Amino acid sequence: MANWIQFMGLGARGVMVILLLLSIWSVAIMIDRRQVFKRELGNVKFDEVKKIINAKNWDLLKSWAESNPSFVAGAVLTAMAVDSKESETIDRAMQGYFTEQKLKLEKGLNLLATFAANAAFIGLLGTVMGIIQSFGILSSQQGSAMNAVMFGLAEALVTTAIGIFVAVPAAIAYNHFAQKLRNATLEASAVRDYFISKAVR
Repeated sequence: MANWIQFMGLGARGVMVILLLLSIWSVAIMIDRRQVFKRELGNVKFDEVKKIINAKNWDLLKSWAESNPSFVAGAVLTAMAVDSKESETIDRAMQGYFTEQKLKLEKGLNLLATFAANAAFIGLLGTVMGIIQSFGILSSQQGSAMNAVMFGLAEALVTTAIGIFVAVPAAIAYNHFAQKLRNATLEASAVRDYFISKAVR
């Protein structure tokens, strides 16, 4: 019985270590994605791009895109690099660009979503193991080890708290980055459609 109780206690502590590692991993992903999104998405003003396209000043548009290393600017350069002026050809080229960029920008976001969805359950597993340990101590000692039981229960609840601590920031970060990516894709799609409407005749 004592070995079994000890095993449950080690299991709860193991869960805490796993959650702490997941927390560090989660923060590392957030920092990395923040830097990548800031660099790749930039701060593009659609009205400015629309004005240049509307004037059909392709040299200025190319100069703007080359000096603005962002998702939207890359879409403009991709469209301008297409030899054909057929809308379908330009659209296919830009769809390929969108897919490539989304794969690059989404790197790590699925892990954040996984942490957000499962960290609390991992913490709950540690809680269950800690409670089982506490009841095991209580039954084996017949009430003479109340301090040990209370410590075990407190330790068990800490694992749930850590699980929530990992899950909530991961969920917030995932939603934030996913929304920024959706907005960037919509902006780039709008630029694509407007470019095609002006460049293709």
